[in-house]
Amino acid sequence: MRRVWAGLRQLSRDIIAATAPCGGRDVLAQFTLMFGLYYLYRITRALAQGREDVAFANAGAVINAERALGFYWEPWLQARFSSIEPLMSSMIWFYREAHLPMMMACLAWVFMRRRDVWPLFRNWFLSLNLIGLIFYTLVPMAPPRMLAWSGVVDMAYLYRDDVAFATAPSVFANPYAAMPSLHFAYALFVALCVYALARPLWLRRAAFVYPVLNLLAIVVTGNHFILDAVGGGIALLVAWLVAVRMPAAEVHRERTLTLRDYEH
Repeated sequence: MRRVWAGLRQLSRDIIAATAPCGGRDVLAQFTLMFGLYYLYRITRALAQGREDVAFANAGAVINAERALGFYWEPWLQARFSSIEPLMSSMIWFYREAHLPMMMACLAWVFMRRRDVWPLFRNWFLSLNLIGLIFYTLVPMAPPRMLAWSGVVDMAYLYRDDVAFATAPSVFANPYAAMPSLHFAYALFVALCVYALARPLWLRRAAFVYPVLNLLAIVVTGNHFILDAVGGGIALLVAWLVAVRMPAAEVHRERTLTLRDYEH
């Protein structure tokens, strides 16, 4: 029985060492830093409320830009997807449900399994959110579903799947936060993390299916323009350039010595 309890204690120590090599305080500090800024961004982006005229004018400018560039495809894509009801329902579910779990799972994986590069990827994520916070405050922009003349409708509202999309915003949400699309930027961040850190080649390549699906979901549900996704990609690139210039202390794991080590 003593051996069993000793084995269980050793197993628990190994799990803690693998998931929190610097201890519980480090986990709490990292969690507070990461998600504190994320939820600060969710609250402070509501500062754009009351600037509806500016937000709608900016959205109109995006439509004009896409038409000038020859790829205002949002109404056409939405019409094609909406003709297949299960497909549109899947896109609505994907937009609403896959976003946060995928991002949180990716961050947790990097934190637990690749602590040597965690500071860099943490700073990258934080810089991305800070860029989004600043841009949403300074340049509010309405999504295409809010423009009656855009040819795009609020699919979630039509499907009665999430009426909150079309209702008045709460203090925790800014409906005029279309550009840049952090929905797409987060998905691309996840794909790049997997591509850079995962070992199986098939997994690294398959990771990019996620941002492609995300791009389709944000467009066909009427929540973003294609240029919003382009802006999200640019924001992610700028955030990377900021992150690589920030100091990132390396985490050193404590090595567990075995009898073989002592013998040598």
